[in-house]
Amino acid sequence: MVLREDDRVPATKRKASRPPEAPGKRSRDAGEPAVVSAETVRERKRESCTERLSTTETPGSCDVQPSSSNPSTPRQDNGNTYTSASESRARFERKYLQLQILGEGGFGSVYSGRRRADHFPVAIKHIPKECVETQPVFHLGKVLQVPLEVLLMMKAAGRPASVGKSAVVSFLDWYDLEQEVLLVMERPVPSVDLFTYILNNDGPLQEDMALSIMKQLVDAVMHMHSNGVFHRDIKSENILIQTDSDGLRVRIIDFGCGCILTDGAYSEFAGTSDFTPPEFYRCGGYEAGPTTVWQLGALLYEMLDGLHQFTTTKFIRNKIRFSSELSRGCLDLLNLCLAVDPSERATLEQLQRHPCLTPHCSG
Repeated sequence: MVLREDDRVPATKRKASRPPEAPGKRSRDAGEPAVVSAETVRERKRESCTERLSTTETPGSCDVQPSSSNPSTPRQDNGNTYTSASESRARFERKYLQLQILGEGGFGSVYSGRRRADHFPVAIKHIPKECVETQPVFHLGKVLQVPLEVLLMMKAAGRPASVGKSAVVSFLDWYDLEQEVLLVMERPVPSVDLFTYILNNDGPLQEDMALSIMKQLVDAVMHMHSNGVFHRDIKSENILIQTDSDGLRVRIIDFGCGCILTDGAYSEFAGTSDFTPPEFYRCGGYEAGPTTVWQLGALLYEMLDGLHQFTTTKFIRNKIRFSSELSRGCLDLLNLCLAVDPSERATLEQLQRHPCLTPHCSG
């Protein structure tokens, strides 16, 4: 097992947020909503990311029109054609049955539900309008303001027809209402988020299980990056563990902090401050690949520890150490992911080739 810190960190789910325009100085404890700038960590409402998706980057064959749209009864709104909010909600309610709440976060709430036609299980995300970042997209000769989260999910997982085929949970529908936007997504059944899965294990996961999850995550984020999507908030709360007869399957959710992948550095951090890469605190910038590797390493630590949440600040202060009881291969993998200097950190490609993440891992 991993050596324990002096005090056990309460197991609380962490919230994520986007950077403020004018940040003030404030640190956060584990479990509080997180927002960071290069110099600060503070609580705030989500705001727009600086990275934007251009209309030329939007898959031309994807149907991004909201399910609330109805050309026969148009209402003009900033160049877009929508039905009224009441008709939009009626369309949603005719198609889906909303059930109990699954969770709440900094950007809204998520409910379980079913598609009425075939009882297919879905998750319904309610996002207040002021928290929705949109992108103008040309569709059938019109300009639609499409939620960036919708575009990212479609780029990462494919069209709704590809439900269940990707590690990313599939997007199905979205509805533009007066005060909020509804996103309807596939809900894997049976599944539980990795945060709860670790808690239910009542201790560290076995190495082989943790490494199996890690391998699936590495493959999944490489696929997302190849499709131009940077999730930016890889953590146990945003990973579902789906169980079936074939074993455990990783499913990735919540692209609310995501953005389009770029080759350069990002100057604003959106995500959970516990997993902020050290270079952001030191240099005020970070890149997609090294940041994702850092977050994967933090997640691997949490799976192998079982009790404590990882925080970058504690790691930098040498308050988190790894036990020699772990296999040499697993220790090597942790050290490669959590190298404080991003130039010494493994790349995603190197992680994929690591002996512990190949079929012939010897430990």
